[in-house]
Amino acid sequence: MIELFDYTNQDIIRNSQQLTDYDEIMEVLRARHSFVQGFPIAGAEIVAGTMMVLDGQEHLARRRLLGSLMSDEAIAGNRQNFLFPVIEQTLEQVAADHRDTDGVVRADLVLLAQRFVHRIAARLAGIDDLEDADRADEFIRLIRAIAAGIGADWSLSDPAGDAAEGLKALTAYRDHFFEPSRTRRMKLIDAGEDVPDDLITRMYSKWEDGWDAELPLRESAVLMVGATQTTSASVVLFILRMHDWLEQHPGHAGRVLGEPGFLQRAVFESLRRTVASPARIRRAVDDVELSTGRTIEAGERVGLLFLEANQDPSRFGNNADGFDPDRTITEGSSWGLAFGGGTHACLGRPMITGNPKLETEGTVTTIVRRLYQAGIELDGVPQRDPDTHYPIFTEVPVRLEKL
Repeated sequence: MIELFDYTNQDIIRNSQQLTDYDEIMEVLRARHSFVQGFPIAGAEIVAGTMMVLDGQEHLARRRLLGSLMSDEAIAGNRQNFLFPVIEQTLEQVAADHRDTDGVVRADLVLLAQRFVHRIAARLAGIDDLEDADRADEFIRLIRAIAAGIGADWSLSDPAGDAAEGLKALTAYRDHFFEPSRTRRMKLIDAGEDVPDDLITRMYSKWEDGWDAELPLRESAVLMVGATQTTSASVVLFILRMHDWLEQHPGHAGRVLGEPGFLQRAVFESLRRTVASPARIRRAVDDVELSTGRTIEAGERVGLLFLEANQDPSRFGNNADGFDPDRTITEGSSWGLAFGGGTHACLGRPMITGNPKLETEGTVTTIVRRLYQAGIELDGVPQRDPDTHYPIFTEVPVRLEKL
């Protein structure tokens, strides 16, 4: 089974009141006047002033500014104009570069998933020129280092060092990717010409007094981290979980592409078992008593343990700690708390899960469907990242037998 490493001894958790009850967690997430963001600590300089750490009216204003990047219309356009072409371009590149003498394409699923997701997310952030594989891989390396800096509080190696490396990566990201893209957009804005609808364009077109000069840089980096790290990991984790499930359920492989709705349901089930961070941290601004009678003192941090809540048998069944593509639930969403809740719920959730009303699949389902069409099979032993509590793999060898 693919689980988090034990993280309860981390200072940020050990010094917080831990909540594992689904309803208590939702109550805290929705109590926007009683709790504020309490994380990150080690990587605070990277995220300063960004939507990730804002609260109150300032947070709502930033969310409104950037939120329509994830409107139904915007997502539909991005699927057609960017998601599908990026998937095909990436597969064409890997087929050209990694076809062995036996004619089979062999690749690293981790890097493949990152190339898919980072190129798509870059469109939302406003980062250009990632068609070249080497340039895209350098971009991926920098975003991963920034992500490690933001999540340094969960590091099993050197939190201060990870935060410092994250800041160095942010500088390189600025120089090599953000600044060239920003310059292009500023020229278009100054000339009164049409500009792409992305984060960089919006922030410079709607500039507010009080923003520091590098806020758009940090906001774009945070968007890239939020839009890529969990999503690319979700692709990898899904393939690994489905591989294990199919081995335990022989005769069901045909359902993956042959049964309508099966793959989407299976992805939602995997997302329930995938968390963006080991815990979400909130800090009480007043003395609070939850509806359960639990008391939280002003200034006290609470650790919201999403994964534990997503294993609640009363909501998800007696085998809630496992992966079951045929799971049915009677209340709430199939993915549980994977995207949080309240005013800080994940902005990109509609892009990841899709829209049943519009009969569109989410990003993860679209990617893994194409990988199964390409005949993906594991081709070696997956390597787990030993330096973080996150369920992240550094390498997952695969072959694409139909590419």
